[in-house]
Amino acid sequence: MNDVQVVVAGADLTGLTTALGLARAGIDVLVADTGCDGIAAAHCAHDWSVLPGLDRLGVLDDALRTGFTSARWCLRVLRTGERIDFDLGALAPVTPFPFTLHIEQAALCRILVRHLAAQPSVRVLRDVRLSEITRYGDGVELAFDDATGAHRLRADWVVGSDGARSAVRRGLGLGFPGYTWPERCVTAVVEADFARQGYAATTLQVDARFGAVVQRADDNCWRYTFAEPSTLPEAGVADRLSNALRNVLGDAPARILENRCARKHQRTAPTYRLGRVLLAGEAAHVTNRMTGHSPMTAFFDAFHLIDALSAVVTGQAGDIVLDEYARDRKRVFDDHAAPMSAARHHLISQISARRELETELAYYRSAAAHPDDLRDLMLLSRDLEGRSPMKETKN
Repeated sequence: MNDVQVVVAGADLTGLTTALGLARAGIDVLVADTGCDGIAAAHCAHDWSVLPGLDRLGVLDDALRTGFTSARWCLRVLRTGERIDFDLGALAPVTPFPFTLHIEQAALCRILVRHLAAQPSVRVLRDVRLSEITRYGDGVELAFDDATGAHRLRADWVVGSDGARSAVRRGLGLGFPGYTWPERCVTAVVEADFARQGYAATTLQVDARFGAVVQRADDNCWRYTFAEPSTLPEAGVADRLSNALRNVLGDAPARILENRCARKHQRTAPTYRLGRVLLAGEAAHVTNRMTGHSPMTAFFDAFHLIDALSAVVTGQAGDIVLDEYARDRKRVFDDHAAPMSAARHHLISQISARRELETELAYYRSAAAHPDDLRDLMLLSRDLEGRSPMKETKN
């Protein structure tokens, strides 16, 4: 007999969400907190499309009380000052949550941890390092190291959600093919009054040189995320950031509270299931963190994996549903998340030709002006949801 039904390796948003959903289904879960992969969370705005899933887990009300919502986002063309506004209220006929939730990822993780602590079937190992993973017939053996020494345990199933540098994925011998942009992503927390300069709570700042994603984190703190050539020395990031903010804000005061750098990757594991081990979130796939498609896709990974794995563990479905989970989540990344992220990145910071930019902006102007077109634009987020593995295997 194994020690635990499911080990969730990784305590980021994907891992904690998955663990909570499994625990609420009555499954014995151990969360192995293998620490942060050292990459800053670029986004604090969570798309309307993931909010129903958080509501089903019982955490949305706490998140709404902790953060705030915004029903508007905009494109702002830095060179001309043009602003194109989008009203998520157009989604009211299709969702009870026609807004974006703004909450720092660390705060949302704390809410998930608090809800996990109320589940009697959950245990947490903190500050551990996964050193070995071995698959055998009816389970998986894992070796962990922590401050007290080495430990081994056996699980019926393992979920690897331990980030882009996943020890679970590497332990399985799975590669992470794809490519790395010749740029780094810089995320800064800035104290400034962007709203007074005409910025919505989420603003895509379009400019070939100073393109950025700007999101309000709280009353006067904003996350400012941009790309720069990776050949530039990291030691000069703060000076280049200050220069960019002067171009955006002029003489308005701005104080940089922190900044972090990370390389930009677009990669995916060749499969998201190997026997009794499943991958989710950035352990399975990663794309440009500027655009927000990685966290959206990761949430949907968690929601579908909760349904499929809980059905298998409780005997309500065969493990074919896990094959369907792995196939469809990879399809979603390859066919939707990766190209959508690349297209958004291109719009924000890679268009230097005025004619090409005007063509792109004409599409967004038209969508903003026509409610049906606007709704269709907003509903593109649902492409990241993919198909339910439970429904597909019943067909």
